[in-house]
Amino acid sequence: MDPMEVFKIAVTGEEEFAARKYRELIMDILQDLGLIRSIGRLYVYVDIKKPYFAVYGLLRSGIPPLTVKSVGDVLRVSGGYQIKINDEEHMADLLRVLWEHYGRERVEQPARDIVIIASDTSPSELMVADLEAEFLQDLTDALVRITPEGFRNRRNIITKDSFLFIAAEESLTAEMVSEIKAKIREMENA
Repeated sequence: MDPMEVFKIAVTGEEEFAARKYRELIMDILQDLGLIRSIGRLYVYVDIKKPYFAVYGLLRSGIPPLTVKSVGDVLRVSGGYQIKINDEEHMADLLRVLWEHYGRERVEQPARDIVIIASDTSPSELMVADLEAEFLQDLTDALVRITPEGFRNRRNIITKDSFLFIAAEESLTAEMVSEIKAKIREMENA
């Protein structure tokens, strides 16, 4: 079962084998990049005669920024605050933010997973990473990866709620984009 609510693939000429293989490829790439749970609906349309390739997706709710308290446990200690790191993936970002906000001289790391800040203000709410920006970067990477070889003309439209990615061998015309959008709407309404 797909983790997405809807995942439809249409390939001209009823190429069921091609659609099945594209489904597997897309799922693998989205899972590898950790994007699968952030996409609610996905529609893929491939016209092998024109040729062009289109992916339209609806995104699940926005991704909140990663804060210091999301990365570790913040405790008040003598002379400041201690952060016991639970998520080392963002350690470099955490240190960069703490250095920028408090200065290097007030940030100490006595152990791999402990950071101490000499300050009267809690670092709990400081933003460590903008996960939504990282997500959009990973999404663009995934879309480029799933694009058929040779489809060098691309258009990527990302909004707060959705994305539309179109790739073709030939130049993308306004008529082609309109045709693709109509095909995607048909898939949504089917």
